[in-house]
Amino acid sequence: MIQKPITVLVTAVGSPLGQSIYKALVISRLPLRIVLSDISPMAAGFSLSNQTRDIILPLVTDKSYDYSIKRAVVQHRIDCIFPVLEIEHQYFHRESSWFRKHNVRIVTLEKTILDRSYDKYACMAYLKRKGITAPDTIICEPGPSLRTFLKTHPFPLFLKPRVGASNTNTFLVTSRKQLLALLSTQKRRYFILQTYLPTTPEYTVGVYRSRDGSFERTCVIERELKFGLSYKGTVIKNTTISSYALSVARALELYYSSNVQLRLDGGVPFVFEVNPRLSSTTAVRAHFGFNDSFGAF
Repeated sequence: MIQKPITVLVTAVGSPLGQSIYKALVISRLPLRIVLSDISPMAAGFSLSNQTRDIILPLVTDKSYDYSIKRAVVQHRIDCIFPVLEIEHQYFHRESSWFRKHNVRIVTLEKTILDRSYDKYACMAYLKRKGITAPDTIICEPGPSLRTFLKTHPFPLFLKPRVGASNTNTFLVTSRKQLLALLSTQKRRYFILQTYLPTTPEYTVGVYRSRDGSFERTCVIERELKFGLSYKGTVIKNTTISSYALSVARALELYYSSNVQLRLDGGVPFVFEVNPRLSSTTAVRAHFGFNDSFGAF
């Protein structure tokens, strides 16, 4: 049982994910002292709290970030940090020894697990090797592999970044001419190409697993998207989707909270993206009694 308040830092509260994590932590009713941070004093997340412990940090890529975040941790006596951006997770892994020394818990997974999931090509290939249904996927660049793929996979096809978030630079490609034109806009090996899956409905599944796998739960939301993020949705019960999402999480050795995005093709689930972290629907799930944010404690 928690005996005293835990001081928690939530980063990037100008983003929907940062705001969602904050809302879920508030709903949890745990004895938390929540500190919010962002690169902008106008970040929308700051308006959610009437506290005055907001922290303005430089970009993670800025040379002053390391000093600034560590100074904030000491000044505010931070016990636990919820990183939001992928680049933040990478930073905290590089500096993990300093944060361990100062008894600060970082809510993240092992780097090998993160890398396997964030790399969308590696993730799909790994899942298929584990016997999980996933769309056929290749690293997309002109050459023999692309020509072979196009012979057996008719248009339309999905083109998207190998590493990225939301729907940025994601395209439904309907012709070879369009495909080659899009490839010319980015560096080699930037894109992956996937078989087409029905666009609706789309499901986002919150998966919680204890580290030893003895406790597992899912929350399935049939959702609609706007700007690459969940706009609205319906919480549903679907044992096929729940079982499938759990099989994905087990195969990738994910624990704590993760997010599996999938569509059905002929009634068969096909995962097309896995986020090894809390997601923008975290607060929605918490509202309906599935609050995986406080599983970090």
